[in-house]
Amino acid sequence: MLGGSSSYCYSDTTYGVTGNAANGLSWGMGTILPDASSPYVTLQIHGVTYKYKMVKDPITDAIVYVRNEDAIDGGYIFPYIDSNRWGQGSIDVEGDGQVEDPHVVYNYKMDVDDMLMKCTSSPLSDPSCPGFEQALLDYLNGLEDLTPDDPFYDEWVQANMSLNNEEGEQEQQEQVEESEEKLSNFEKDLGGENSISDLVNAAEQQRILAALAQTPKIESYYIIKIPGGEYKDAMILEDTTLPDNPRAMRNLASDETHRSIVRSQYDRE
Repeated sequence: MLGGSSSYCYSDTTYGVTGNAANGLSWGMGTILPDASSPYVTLQIHGVTYKYKMVKDPITDAIVYVRNEDAIDGGYIFPYIDSNRWGQGSIDVEGDGQVEDPHVVYNYKMDVDDMLMKCTSSPLSDPSCPGFEQALLDYLNGLEDLTPDDPFYDEWVQANMSLNNEEGEQEQQEQVEESEEKLSNFEKDLGGENSISDLVNAAEQQRILAALAQTPKIESYYIIKIPGGEYKDAMILEDTTLPDNPRAMRNLASDETHRSIVRSQYDRE
């Protein structure tokens, strides 16, 4: 499998202004605008700038039209449309008067798609060109020996590295899966992942339960009667007076004497 680096399509954009188109009162656009016949070139006219001198009687009316015909749909054209629709240009006067010293220029934008130009000339021009991988494969298959001086040597090295990486990743994944399987079996042997069915002998448990269920053997435990009745208290406590504790009284007096001695030291100051 061949690998290629990604890139972005790009184009060179040029903004420009034509020279004076109106050498007379009508003109063709073929020699005014840059050549846009190449399929890699897009040319749009963004505006028209003009000036002229009007010669007429002040009391008469006149209207001047500066315009271009639509070479495709007929009528007249407006800015921001591809140059292939800009037909014959003219200055027309309606009324009494005439135009002198006309000056008309066109503002245009020209895009040259360098990527399309390169890819059309050869798909090997850029890794992002359509058909690059197949063209590179055909090129490499036609060579007997590839040297570092070859312009596509880097692509060849990258393709092989990519292939080796994929094989290495697959082998590593197989090793990991094999190790996990061995670990799982080892844990199962140790009882780390055993289920209840693995830890308990179901047949033995059934045998024990069946033995316990035999009524003659357990009747003697739940049919015994324990005699009941009333058990009266035999101890009677009589009312009496508890004497004071002389030892506690002596301790209290001793504590009071000690506090008085300590306090007297502070009172003296």
